[in-house]
Amino acid sequence: MLPHNHFLIAALAITPVAVIFPNDRSFTGIAEWVVAGGLLSAAIDLDIFVLVLLKSRDHENLKRFRNPLEIYRSFRLFMETIDETGVLRTGMMTHYVLSFLILVLCYFHLAGYFIPVALGVVTHLLSDMPKLKKI
Repeated sequence: MLPHNHFLIAALAITPVAVIFPNDRSFTGIAEWVVAGGLLSAAIDLDIFVLVLLKSRDHENLKRFRNPLEIYRSFRLFMETIDETGVLRTGMMTHYVLSFLILVLCYFHLAGYFIPVALGVVTHLLSDMPKLKKI
């Protein structure tokens, strides 16, 4: 799934929690939660892009996807290509590791944002599942 979709899904999950959460949050406090969780949810996909950049040295069919706009234009072909080259399998492992690291670092260093970040990470991993089943 493309990063902007992950941001929107995370925002839809975080907003009601931020409104209902017991602390009296202003509009800016709710917006901070949405932006923090949404951006980290979208940033998890950067590992796939880095893996494509690294693996494109060996695979000619990945070279066109060094441009993020090309990924956006032909996303279905991109998913098929990273599945064929093994980037998808490696990417899912890095997704899990990166998600765990984000949660641990946020828990210890940004405890005030742990709930939105955790929701962003969980929604990211859950929203990636249907795409993986189709391939």
